Amino acid sequence: MTPLPEDMTSVLRRWNSTALDEIERARVSRPAGVHLTGTAGSGKSALHRELSLPGGAAVEFTDSMADAAVVMIVVDASAPVGRVEIEQWRAALESTPVVFVVNKIDVHRHWREVVSADSDVVAECVPRSVECTVHPISVRLARTGRESGDAGMYAESGLGAVEDRLGALLLQATALGSRRKYAAAVQGCVSVARASIVARARDVTGGVDTAPLRARRAELVGERDNSGGDRRALLHNRIQRVRVESLHAAAEDLRALGVEVRKTVDGARRAELKHLPAHVAESARGAQRRAESALIAGLRAVETDLGLPPTQVDTGAADAPVEIGEPSHRRGIEDAVMVVVGASAGVGLGRLVVSPMALVPAWAVANTVVTLVLGGVLAWWITRSRALVADRAHLRGWTQESLARVKSAVEQRLLSRILDAESALASAVAMADRDAVVRIDTALAEVDAELRRLADYRSALLSACDRDLTALDRGLERFRGPDRSAFDLRDPVQLSPARGEPSALPVRRSQ
Repeated sequence: MTPLPEDMTSVLRRWNSTALDEIERARVSRPAGVHLTGTAGSGKSALHRELSLPGGAAVEFTDSMADAAVVMIVVDASAPVGRVEIEQWRAALESTPVVFVVNKIDVHRHWREVVSADSDVVAECVPRSVECTVHPISVRLARTGRESGDAGMYAESGLGAVEDRLGALLLQATALGSRRKYAAAVQGCVSVARASIVARARDVTGGVDTAPLRARRAELVGERDNSGGDRRALLHNRIQRVRVESLHAAAEDLRALGVEVRKTVDGARRAELKHLPAHVAESARGAQRRAESALIAGLRAVETDLGLPPTQVDTGAADAPVEIGEPSHRRGIEDAVMVVVGASAGVGLGRLVVSPMALVPAWAVANTVVTLVLGGVLAWWITRSRALVADRAHLRGWTQESLARVKSAVEQRLLSRILDAESALASAVAMADRDAVVRIDTALAEVDAELRRLADYRSALLSACDRDLTALDRGLERFRGPDRSAFDLRDPVQLSPARGEPSALPVRRSQ
């Protein structure tokens, strides 16, 4: 037998691990016997009994299709065989001579069309079949003719042509059986290896292995193009929001403090008014601390949104508390006028109160004394009340002026700190963007290097696939020698035209 070339053996070993074992088994095989198979209800059992009779051909049957010298396929003449059934018998058709039997031609009128259709479907589905002949027969006519001794009926059944064909094929099996199975095994293993090579080449050329890398590269390029702009826009947006929220919160806090102080001043006594400036100063410092805390929280939120580490901003001036001076206690001319007016009003009220006592002459001296005392007391009370009213008005004005000054100072310090923080965050964003660009460029370089490596590998693999396919084709040329008709697997199906067909006389049907 023709040995396998070394390069072909190497290719089969790489692409079909079981190929060499299958080929070796086919090489040492010794085909013998007939394997009978077919469709259900086609009369396989009856045909097996007829061919096994001692007085007939006495065909030796085997259960192994792989070791059989001849494969006999029995189908029914009622309808053409389907492609699914032909695919089940492909291995036998490509490695072993096949006798294709169409049974029950005595029952079905259109058996000739069925025989022609079966021949066509075998030739179309299995173009590399070794040798296949189609025989229309009737096992029932053969049995009837044999039992009745009617030689004409037995010849009309077509079974004699089948026996002759089996005898000729079994004689050829001694010389060609092993070579045919060997060539079929080589062809089958080469087909599997070729399919594996083509599938691998398609996977490589389809770019399946590089698709994730190309998607990653597009993602990195988009990230590099968009880096910086989005973060700077986000920084500007967040800083403006923090500015608005911080100033609004500080203004609301100081406004609430002013309302509280005015309510306190309206109901405060003289002793309470002395401690009110200190309370206003402490409350103003508390408002400043709250504004600073809210600003720090807002800036930390901005850093978190931008994905930046906490930045340190020099805010020594911003941490200094707001100083509020004490209210002035210097009295003006209006206070002196109020003392005189209060004394005059007190004397007048005293005289009005004691005027009924003037009707009694004995109380003249007492009337004068009571008038002076009562007038002095009333004058002192009016003066004190007017002074308290003036102090409250003065303290309200001082509180309003102080809170306005505190608000201006707090806003100035908040804005200054926001500007410093914005500058620091802009620098941090710029540095982070530079680091991101460097990181992206490094990742792009790695992806590009991997793509180049895969491209080189793909080129080398495709070249190797081409070499392997060439080696397989060159190795198959050895199996197309002078005896090509015996085992060339790419020859078309050989079908007996009318050799096994009964005579042209009408078919005698069994009763």
